[in-house]
Amino acid sequence: MQRILQGSMKQAHARSYATQLLFTPALKSAVGKTFHPGRRQTLFSTSTAPRRAAKPYKSDDALVETDELLSENNPWSPTFEDDPIWIQERDKIRKTKLADKYRLSYRPLYEAPASKYVSLLKRLTLSFGVVGAYGAKLIYQSAQFDDSLAYTLLAGVIIPIVVVQWKTRDYVTRIFRVYDKTKSQSLPNLVAEEQLIAEKLNFTGGRTYNELIQISDSSKELVLSPKQRWFMPYATWEEKGAKKTGGGGGKREFYVMDNIGGTKMDRIWGIVEKNSGVNNGRTFPE
Repeated sequence: MQRILQGSMKQAHARSYATQLLFTPALKSAVGKTFHPGRRQTLFSTSTAPRRAAKPYKSDDALVETDELLSENNPWSPTFEDDPIWIQERDKIRKTKLADKYRLSYRPLYEAPASKYVSLLKRLTLSFGVVGAYGAKLIYQSAQFDDSLAYTLLAGVIIPIVVVQWKTRDYVTRIFRVYDKTKSQSLPNLVAEEQLIAEKLNFTGGRTYNELIQISDSSKELVLSPKQRWFMPYATWEEKGAKKTGGGGGKREFYVMDNIGGTKMDRIWGIVEKNSGVNNGRTFPE
C-alpha cells in the first residue's frame, strides 16, 4: 500500500513539473503564440488571427432572387430607388415602363414557397421534350422501328409540357407594393391609389415578368376566383376588365397561396374578399 501511494505521489509531481515547463516563457515564444487562460489552445497552430464571427445566412429556397431564377426586381440593388419598373401587358409584346416616380417596396409582401420547384418543373418538362423529340425523330427515320412508336414517344413528351404550362401559367412568385416617391407615405396617400406588382414565371421557368395589379377598394375588380375545375389553371384571384390597370382588358388570374405574408397579406386578402362579398374576419375597418 505504501509503495502504491509513493508511486502516485511521484506521478503527481511529474505532471506538475510538466505543466510548469509547458507554460514557461521560452516554450511560449517557441510555439509563436500567446497563451490565454480560459481559452482553448493548440500547440500545433501557428496562426494568431482571431476566428471570424458566424454571420447569418439566407436560405436559397427563401428568396426568388438567385442564380437559378432571374428577376428584374432586386431589392438589394444599390440603385433600387431609381431602378425602372417594367410591366408586361396582355395586349403588347414589348414591356411597358412605369413612370419614374414609382418604386417598389424594399421587401416583398409575399414570397411563394414553391417558386423554385415550379420553375424546375417547367424546365425539366421542356428539357425532356427536346430530348424526346430528337429521339422520336431518330426512331421515325429508323427502318427497324414502326412509326407509331415515334408518335407515341413524341406525344409522351409533349403532353407534360402542355399540362405544366397550362396549370402554372398564373403562378405568382413574389408580390411587391408600389410607392409614389413624390408623395409622403401617409395613410390617405397609401390607400388612395394602391397598386401591386405580381411576379410570374415565364415560359421557360428561368425568369419572371411583372404584372400590375390595382387593389383599391373603389376599383372592385380584383376578386376571388371561383372554384376551378381539375382541368383549369390554378388561380385564387381574378381581375376582370383590367384595361386601366395594365392588363389589356379581359380577365387576368393569379395564383397566390393563402396564409403567407403575415398581416400585410391578410389585409390584401381582406380587400379581395370584401370585393367578392366574402367575410372571413380579415376585412379591416374603414
